[in-house]
Order: sequence, then structure tokens, then C-alpha cells
Amino acid sequence: MPLTVVWFRQDLRIHDCEPLQRAARRGQVIPIYIFERSLLHHPEACPAQIAFTLECLKSLDLDLRKLGGRLILKIGNPTEILPNLIAESQAEGIYAHTDCDRIYCRVRDAKLNVALAERQMKIRWFEPPASIDELIAYPKYRDRWYEDMNAPIAPPPQRIAVPDDITSEPIPTLEELGHKSDLKIIPAGGTEPARSLLKEFFDSKAESYYWQLSYPSAEATTGLSPYIKVGAISIRECVQFAKAFTNDPDFRVRRSSKQLISRLRWGSGFHQRFRYIPQLELRSLYSIFDDEGWEFDLECYQKWQQGLTGFPIVDAAARCLQATGGWKELNFRSRAIYSSFLSNLLGMDWRYGALHFMQHLLDADCAIDHYQWAMQAGVTHCVDKSWTRIYNPGEVAIARCDPEGKFIKRWLPELSEVPIEKLAGNLQMYGYPAPMLDYKQARQKRVKQLERQRSAFREQENVLPYLARMPEFPIPFAMSDFNEQSDWISERNPRLFPEGLDLNRLDTEQAVNLRTWLVAHVEIKPHKPSSLKPRVEQSSSKASQKTSNKKTKPKEEAQAVQLSLFETLF
Repeated sequence: MPLTVVWFRQDLRIHDCEPLQRAARRGQVIPIYIFERSLLHHPEACPAQIAFTLECLKSLDLDLRKLGGRLILKIGNPTEILPNLIAESQAEGIYAHTDCDRIYCRVRDAKLNVALAERQMKIRWFEPPASIDELIAYPKYRDRWYEDMNAPIAPPPQRIAVPDDITSEPIPTLEELGHKSDLKIIPAGGTEPARSLLKEFFDSKAESYYWQLSYPSAEATTGLSPYIKVGAISIRECVQFAKAFTNDPDFRVRRSSKQLISRLRWGSGFHQRFRYIPQLELRSLYSIFDDEGWEFDLECYQKWQQGLTGFPIVDAAARCLQATGGWKELNFRSRAIYSSFLSNLLGMDWRYGALHFMQHLLDADCAIDHYQWAMQAGVTHCVDKSWTRIYNPGEVAIARCDPEGKFIKRWLPELSEVPIEKLAGNLQMYGYPAPMLDYKQARQKRVKQLERQRSAFREQENVLPYLARMPEFPIPFAMSDFNEQSDWISERNPRLFPEGLDLNRLDTEQAVNLRTWLVAHVEIKPHKPSSLKPRVEQSSSKASQKTSNKKTKPKEEAQAVQLSLFETLF
């Protein structure tokens, strides 16, 4: 009977997992997950996310056992473990999804291809839905995304047979993997908890999601992001579940379901950008921003990390991130305000901010988080736009993000007795630190800097000469030295699989296609600030009744405020 190794990475599920389904259809399977030291000890490794991954692996093992199989665990280098496993088991080859999560992952897979070829062994790579190798224009990619999302979901195998003589390591503890718990609460892992969150969202949140998404205290998000990151549930399953509500009789549910689908699509788009330009993990999109250098002040950086900036909305976001991992309450708006403060007002390298986020976010996703950090810093500036959103962290941010002060007072208990209308004022009388900067002065300085830097490439039809190239040594940011656990970074110009774009060899058509990924595909207008006023809260039942009594007209949908591309998924 044919035997196939199925290598799990960012797809910890039995549903909608084509490599597993195809392998089980052929015959026996060796489902394997490998703990890799280079990822476990990456500068951006997040202990909470590793702990969550362990919970998802336990769930995956249980799901496999229900089908007659089991999960095989190994610790070490996949380029050594996998060829040896094929030799020992006499397997015919490996099935796996491509993995563009990090440059390391692509270096590793390129090395694996070589190691297998040298031993005349086979591997078949499967593209995850909405991941493509060809460079196409963004509008065509958007069509491709919907086509892939509408494709049938691969069912789980009816049975999985794993050879009895294949040995496995026990599921390790976080400490055995070289990490200590940072006391964040870890949600239940696996597919079923993810499905429960998805159902709960449409049962109780979809009526208000679209309109409350900017308010962290509302906790309007689905909570699915950690599960999507590790692949405990597929994006396609989420999209198809949400699609059933796009024709709901309630206009609010229709709007929210469409918004959720759009956010999932935008997330895939960030991953596809990294597929094309992997150096975005390490560099700003346009080289001028890094070539001129950045300011850095360790004391200011630490105050920003610890929530001691003197701006309540920023400090509340800082403390929420470190306490919870941000996967529910730290929504895109509060993340944007927090990140913009570091890069645009303190003038520090966005990569220091991304490093801190990745070390704490339970849903840490390199492509999404790095690209959004760079967006907020203005260094992935769209060539057809001339402004950057720099948030006022005082009254304006509170009015937009936390008008009732719930988020601030939860995470800054020292301000719990302060009247809402005074949260944006002088709080030193309450023992709160003074603001560490003057917003207007800092903003003016940043705007002038960005205007000068952007003048080099703004409105250029050919932006290729201005785009950052892959460094010779793709060393992770903040990694101070080479060590035996990360020896791959000592190689000059390592091969990647899948390969990124060679920006020096693109023809005219390819250059035009790439440019479509660097422009705004929605109308983005600067926000007009509103004053900070306490808002009278309605009960959900009354609010629902009030809304349902109004007649829904087609123009209401057209007039609904659309969240911008620059703010989604952040």
C-alpha cells in the first residue's frame, strides 16, 4: 500500500486540508509536525502563540486518532528529519502546503528540495487557497481569491492509517521548548473552538460588528485570528460560512458578513505581497526610508512598550497587548493608534514596533503585522496617494476609539475615577505621567520628513528602481549574532522556495502588474475628527428594536462608512 508523509505547518486541521485528503486517499499516511529551533528561537517568537500552537496540536492529534491515525512529532531540522523518515519508512514522498510565512521558511524549503533531489526522493507542494506563484494584477488576484474561496471544501479523510512502527516524541511543554509562560490566557485550540467562535459571531455580534469594530471595549471581532494563523480553520471555511449571511434579511448582518469576507481577503492579499516581495519582512518597501536611517531612543521605546507615554489610549493598548496577546480586545484601530505613535510621533523604526508586537500577539502573523506596521509608518506609501494617517493620540483618538472610556479605564485602573471628558487633558494631578511629546510638533516633523522622502518616487510610473532589494544576508531584525540554531542566515543570497520576484528582471508587463499591488484600490479620505463627548449607551435589545423599525433603503448601504484598506486587519 502506498505510504505518504504529510508535513503539517500552518494548516493544523483535517478539514479543507488537501495534502492530507490526497495522501489518505492513496493509502497509508505519516502525519508529522516538526518543532524547528530556528523558529522557536527566532527574535520574534511569541511564547503565547507557541503555547496556543501546542493546544492546536493536541486537538489535531485527537482528530487524527478519531480517524484511526495519530500525529507524529519530531524536534529538529526538517531538511534532515524528513529525508531520513522517507528512507526509514520507505514512503513514496511528501505532501505539504507551500509556506511563505517567513524568509526562513522559504530558505528551509529550498534546502529540503535540494536534499530530497540528491537522494532521489519526491515532494509534492500544494498551493493554499488564494496563494499563487504567477505575478498578476491585483484586480485579477481579487477575482482569483473569490474563485478559490468558492471552490468546494476538501472533506476530511474517512480513515487515516499510520504505520505502527513510526515513533513520535510526546507533545512537549512550553518550557521544554525553551520558553516560559508570560501568563497570557491561552484559548482552547483546534477546529471546533474556532467553529464555535464563528457561530457565536453570527449569533451575537454580526448585527453590530461593522459599526463597533473601531471600539476595542465592544470586543466586536470574531476572535478567529489565532486559529486562522496556525490553520486550525481554513479561510475558505470561514468565507463560505459568512457567505450564507450575505443575503440575510437584516441589513446589519449583510453588511457585517461582507465586511468580514473583505477583511479575510485583505489578509490573503498581504500574504501574496510577501510571496512576491519577501524582503518586506526585513525592509521598508521603498529603500530611501531605511537608507536614511531612523531615530532610536531606548528610554522612549521602553516607555512605549510599558504603557508610560502619558497618552491614555496609547498606554491602554500597550498594557492590553502584554496582558492578553491582543487577539480579541486590541482591534485594528487601537493597534493603528499604538503603532503610529512609535513610528510617526517618536520617529522610530517600525521594525522595533513589529518586533514587540510579534513577541506578544497571540495572532502574530508576519506578513499581516509587518505590512501593517510599515503602512502605519508611511513607508509602504501608495504611489497614487500623498498623505499618511497620523493619529492624534489625545482627544481625537479617544473620541474615535473609546468615547465612553471603557477600554482606557479597564487597562489603566489609576484613571478609573477620572471623568470621561478629562481623559484627554492634564492627568498629572491623578498621578499619571505627563505626555512624553507634543503631538503637533511631532506630527509636523514627521510630515515634512515623509514629504521629502516621498518626493523621490511619488507619481513615478516606474517604481522598480526605488523598491528595496533582498539583502545578501537575510538576517532577522534584532538578531545580534549567528548561532548554531540559526546557521541558515550565514549563507549569502540563499535560494528561496517559492522564489520571490527578481525586481531587476521584470519586463514592462510585469512591472505594471506589480504596481497595481502598490496603489490604493479603495477611496481613502482623511478622517474628520469629532469632539470627545460621553455617549449614551443603549441596551442591545433597544438598539436592535430601534434599527429594525426603520425601513432599509438601498441608499443606506451605499452611505455606510467603509473601513479603509489601510486600517483593516491591523
